[in-house]
Amino acid sequence: MKFFSFTLKKPVLYYMGGEFQVSESWKHRSLYHKGDYEIIFCNRGPIYIQVGSQQFELRQNQVLIVPPFTHYFGYRENASGADFYWLYFFPQEKVTTFDAEESEVISRLKMNTSGKHDDVTLPIMFDLPDYDDAVVTIHKILAAKKKITYMEKRDFLTSALLIELFDSYVNQHNPDGDAAKIDYIKEWIRSHMANTLNVEEVANCVNLNRDYLTRIFKRQTGMTVLQYINKQRIDVATTLLVRTEMSIKEIAYSSYFTNPKMFMRRFKRETGLSPSEYRSLYSNIHLNNTHVDPFIPVPSRIADTINESVDRKLTTESKSHEPKAPNV
Repeated sequence: MKFFSFTLKKPVLYYMGGEFQVSESWKHRSLYHKGDYEIIFCNRGPIYIQVGSQQFELRQNQVLIVPPFTHYFGYRENASGADFYWLYFFPQEKVTTFDAEESEVISRLKMNTSGKHDDVTLPIMFDLPDYDDAVVTIHKILAAKKKITYMEKRDFLTSALLIELFDSYVNQHNPDGDAAKIDYIKEWIRSHMANTLNVEEVANCVNLNRDYLTRIFKRQTGMTVLQYINKQRIDVATTLLVRTEMSIKEIAYSSYFTNPKMFMRRFKRETGLSPSEYRSLYSNIHLNNTHVDPFIPVPSRIADTINESVDRKLTTESKSHEPKAPNV
């Protein structure tokens, strides 16, 4: 992958920028920059751009950096149009360009503990999970009025934008950060199981790009977001089957399925047994954990009923085993 390392001892010089929107079929025209860099932020795509000999398919919340002295053009039409921000700028310091494996670059950037933070290193194309924050800065740049002064506000804002992109790019490859995000997402899903959940809704509610969420969730858990949601539903169903006498239909709705037939098909596919077969096989097995696991999102009204029933049973059994007072 191609990388660019910008030195920001001096701010970059903002040249021009804007937002391009088109709703009909469209293809990026052929362009050639003389000395200036361009950053393209995709709001709606895909956008098919060829930079030199390399082709890119730019999708929503992705960023492309176009280097100077390079021909670039649309190699394919976008049938439904496109929407993107674009910014041109000139670096005042030398830019280092190199090809490397992404994992090597990320490892080297994380090992930089020297306290020197003059360089901002970015790949030619990358996901931007903090897209909304970047858009705020882009709007500030585009709204700033040019002033006759030795300090140009837009230059500093464009430099700040590069730093934002750098922070976002590096932090999205932080395994510990990803683990914390996934723990939060899991908890959010469990607490919102009563809603009709889909990947888009989960991504919006945790302020992450859908594609980025899908990638880090799969990397951390080994399953997709939808697979995790369905697993939670099945976990609730198995708990209710062995811990209650609720009907299959009642269990289907209490397990957040909207259709009992769909529930039975999904349950059979996931466990290899029908709900009735599962209940018959496992309901008599001794359970070490007498209370409902709090990590299984059983509806609270049902979980409370199960726990109260178990408490009463344990109290009764305890009293029945108390030694009787001897007759006097």
